[in-house]
Amino acid sequence: MSHSSPPPAKLAENIPQLMHHLWKPFLHDINATHFLTKEGYYYKYPKDTHRWSQPLRKKLLILDVDTRLDTGPGGIMNKTTLNSKGMTGRTAGMMNHYLYAMIHGYDYRFIRAPSYPNRHGTWVKVPMIREALKTHKIVVFLDADAIFMYPQLPFEWLMRLWNITDNTLVAMANDPNSPRNRDANGQVMQNTGFIIAQQSNRTQELFYDWEQCPTDIKYKGCKRWGKDWAHEQAAFSNHVRYDYNSTEEVRVIPCMDGNGAPYIGDKTCGGVFIRHHWFHKDYPIKDMHQLILDAF
Repeated sequence: MSHSSPPPAKLAENIPQLMHHLWKPFLHDINATHFLTKEGYYYKYPKDTHRWSQPLRKKLLILDVDTRLDTGPGGIMNKTTLNSKGMTGRTAGMMNHYLYAMIHGYDYRFIRAPSYPNRHGTWVKVPMIREALKTHKIVVFLDADAIFMYPQLPFEWLMRLWNITDNTLVAMANDPNSPRNRDANGQVMQNTGFIIAQQSNRTQELFYDWEQCPTDIKYKGCKRWGKDWAHEQAAFSNHVRYDYNSTEEVRVIPCMDGNGAPYIGDKTCGGVFIRHHWFHKDYPIKDMHQLILDAF
């Protein structure tokens, strides 16, 4: 079928199938050995990386979690028709995640989590990811201000690039290397705005330890991270990861690939594949518009 041919009418009744149909001609081969970015960065697989050669489809979940329900103007849960020019940055971010899931046939969920007593709101992602792992092999969580920059790129391809193996429990990108972003041992913290988690009994143990960290039962001194910045991120980086310190178990994704953006001061954190707009919450709107224009 040529690109100009209209999609079959039956596909129009099913938005996920329609999105997959529209993007199918542009999808990057899951087994391709290299990828050239818009910025001119050339990525090639190392020879010894784990190969994810088959699509995971519904075994992979793209997950959004929040205690807030956006029903105001431009909100994703607004009952009026969504206007691309009036949507909020949070709506654009979640629409990017949902679109990415539809394109590749992954599962998608938005969970409105209950507020966490005596903890900062960002803590809710930890128990929600743990629960989602009971029904999915891979869970990919993103904050609403983090987006997929290349919708045509299968997530299996990225997992191979970052050498996510069968023994990997979680993977997160490093934060920029600055004193503010280091843990008590002087190691750069891993950013929890983008998390890859793989189901296993040991992964369940990790997320349980993480959720329980501020109780101070296992990890003394962790209570402060219930409310102090950087909340669950500081709890993981200062305490939990040191009990799961195998390189394979806790994989570090380069900051250049999975955190930050080109406009920040640290040029080693360019957000090439996952762009994270920490301080510009409206930027996902512009990125979402540009991704659609680039594709069609």
